[in-house]
Amino acid sequence: MLPGVTNARPFGVTARELLQRRVAALPTLPPPPRGPGQLAQWQARLRDSVARVLGISDELREHTADVHWVITSSTRCDGFIRHRVEYAGALGGTGTAYVLVPEPALDALVAGITCLHGHGNMLGKELVAGGGPEGGASEDELTTVIAQYGYDFAARLARRGHVVIAPDALGFGERVDDRGAPHHQAMGRVVEYLGYTHTGLRLLDDRRALSVLASWPGVDASRIGAVGLSEGGKRTLFLAAFDERVHAAVVSGYFTTIRNEVAVWDRLGGWDLCNALPGLLHVADLPEIAALVAPRPLLVQNGRDDRLYDLDAVKNGFARVVEAYSGVGALDAVALDLFAGGHRFVPEAPEEWLSRWLPPALAANTGG
Repeated sequence: MLPGVTNARPFGVTARELLQRRVAALPTLPPPPRGPGQLAQWQARLRDSVARVLGISDELREHTADVHWVITSSTRCDGFIRHRVEYAGALGGTGTAYVLVPEPALDALVAGITCLHGHGNMLGKELVAGGGPEGGASEDELTTVIAQYGYDFAARLARRGHVVIAPDALGFGERVDDRGAPHHQAMGRVVEYLGYTHTGLRLLDDRRALSVLASWPGVDASRIGAVGLSEGGKRTLFLAAFDERVHAAVVSGYFTTIRNEVAVWDRLGGWDLCNALPGLLHVADLPEIAALVAPRPLLVQNGRDDRLYDLDAVKNGFARVVEAYSGVGALDAVALDLFAGGHRFVPEAPEEWLSRWLPPALAANTGG
């Protein structure tokens, strides 16, 4: 045997082991500070750091609440009117959305809800709206996907009296040329080559959709919420974290502790390129992003049998979010709904949460 040759493998570190070790060696993230003033300062610094990870620091500073929009068609549905709207999207793009207006209309300003879809066969707004022809799906396909994931929460909220906007995410619904995986991968690569992230670009667009909703006739712009499932849950998490116009939020099917998921590893195979956030773990994890919402009301919903997330990682992460709310005396404004089931939206807890924090119309003031 040649000198230095051995049958042992002293350097036999697999890629998985290497990456797990690198993540485990990262410094522990400090807890949010206690006290409203201290928390607000911490949140401002963290937003700046996360904006750099998202690749949109400059674009966030250029955000305007004045977004031009037009109605292109209107359709009467069961309990609401579905308006298709176009608006000025981020970076010169064109945003497309449904706005669902309850019928009959309430004789008062009503709370608005931004409802954000996830993947679902690369369909878009028609998923949460419970239907619509623009996404290119057959009625059978749309019905199947909605039933599988409980997706029609925008339609449900409109029937409960909210004005709802359901925008297409970049790369979904009307904003995708091809619903196939190769196009999805190609788009992801170009986004990264430009120095952006999917999460960042969709945040810019979702803020513009929120501006459309805030300017909609009959909507109380001081009472706006956000709800989303899966990729839509992530969009909701970041929208609420970065836009304080979101008064209450429901993040369904997108919460965990990434560091814990890396240690578990096996579930990460179900996370696609939309989750790429280079460098995030050096400044934050998902619990820290959620802490940016405090003290505004936040409900996190996960299925106990969701194959994308380790249940202990979900619970551990939520405990860290509770620390942020506890530090500002807002424990009643944060909750975790763990239901029996998998990756889907279960409407009971979210609807109860929104009825508590954002009832469609405020009770009339009868005081003398």
